[in-house]
Amino acid sequence: MRRSWQLGGELARRAGERLVDHVSRFELCSLSPRLVRYLVTVDVLCLVVVFLGVLELPFRFVDLLTFGAFVLLGRLAMETSRHLGAPGRRKDEPHRDLLSTWTLPVTLLLPPLYAAVLHIPLHCIFRSRVAPQPRYKQVFNAAALGVSGFCAASVHRALAPTQGPYRIDTLVGSSGRIGALFVVVLTYIVLNRILLHGALWYAHPRPARRPFAGGGREILAVDAAEMCSAIGLAVLWTAHPLLMLTATPPALLLQRSLLHAELLQAARTDAKTRLANPAYWREAAEKEVLRIRRAGRPLSVLIVDIDHFKRVNDQFGHLTGDAVLVCVADALRAATRPRDLVGRFGGEEFVIMLCETDLDNAARAADRIRRQVAGMRCRVNGQSAGVVHVSVTVSVGVATATGADVDLPALLETADAALYRAKADGRNCVRLAAGVAPHARTAT
Repeated sequence: MRRSWQLGGELARRAGERLVDHVSRFELCSLSPRLVRYLVTVDVLCLVVVFLGVLELPFRFVDLLTFGAFVLLGRLAMETSRHLGAPGRRKDEPHRDLLSTWTLPVTLLLPPLYAAVLHIPLHCIFRSRVAPQPRYKQVFNAAALGVSGFCAASVHRALAPTQGPYRIDTLVGSSGRIGALFVVVLTYIVLNRILLHGALWYAHPRPARRPFAGGGREILAVDAAEMCSAIGLAVLWTAHPLLMLTATPPALLLQRSLLHAELLQAARTDAKTRLANPAYWREAAEKEVLRIRRAGRPLSVLIVDIDHFKRVNDQFGHLTGDAVLVCVADALRAATRPRDLVGRFGGEEFVIMLCETDLDNAARAADRIRRQVAGMRCRVNGQSAGVVHVSVTVSVGVATATGADVDLPALLETADAALYRAKADGRNCVRLAAGVAPHARTAT
């Protein structure tokens, strides 16, 4: 009897260790409570739509065959992407890999349940081999895409109802059905973007965050390419599955072009802050200087330096210092306009070009930046003290020129001299190349 109790206790202990190990893989304890609630809500919503899909699923062998084929094609696309190589992944933006080119046709061709569960094997099983991620990210990505796919497939059934599997005439047999395809794919992309950016907002809240910000024309071009490719693949499948072989080379070429765009973006940005690096900032600034000279408009340059940044590194460690740099970069984005050029010049120094901005408005913008950073509370995981909230201030130097007098090296030099005056005058203040900003306040 005693041996049985010992054996039972050992089994219970091992089961408990395995449970703790599985839970720890999700890494939820390091996330904010709001983010955890959001992730769990989306995961539960995915379970709900799967349950609804099971209730009304018409079982057909041809649907299972189509589902299996597109899962394999999606897996092939992911493996091909892995062999092409992957650039550095951004932590504040969702990664674009064109996998939807192969998964969106399931939304167009099959009942909603298949679209809801399609990403479970791709993100929770296959994905871990291509790009290892925390388990909660894998589950959330699959859930968000599943909810988007279920809703889009339901919209397709409402706009273009049909009996039995889709054929080429029932899929694109009229202008209304063709329009329904574009509405469905657009619904899928918009819902997916909203869900993913919702998680990003909870993880990195920013005052100026918008669901569709941060991509411009390149993101729209990628979305359009995914939409058209997915519709083309769905039409080819309904015409004859073997025609899918003709779509593989163009899809791989599109994937390679996307990889080139991501590599180009990585070469232009600072790895820590995701701001423009010095080389790209100067390149873009020189082009703007030529335009300003021709237009005869004013242009201002701000140099921003974090006060006593060495103390942060000495007190909390360099990892915390890196986190503070990211928080300051976010504050600079929030306090500037989308057309302003923000870059990191190295260390704790940043540079901002304010397009068509005179000295008075540049001084106001500089003080807005100073106040934005001063009111920031950067929540980081300390090396020994657990979660800490770090606050820093910045000093800002401002220089302005107009029309033919605009010269980038001279602006940088005079703004840097104004920055040194701000440092000498007590820090946490703004100084202009021609004197003190009347509205700037020096910290007491």
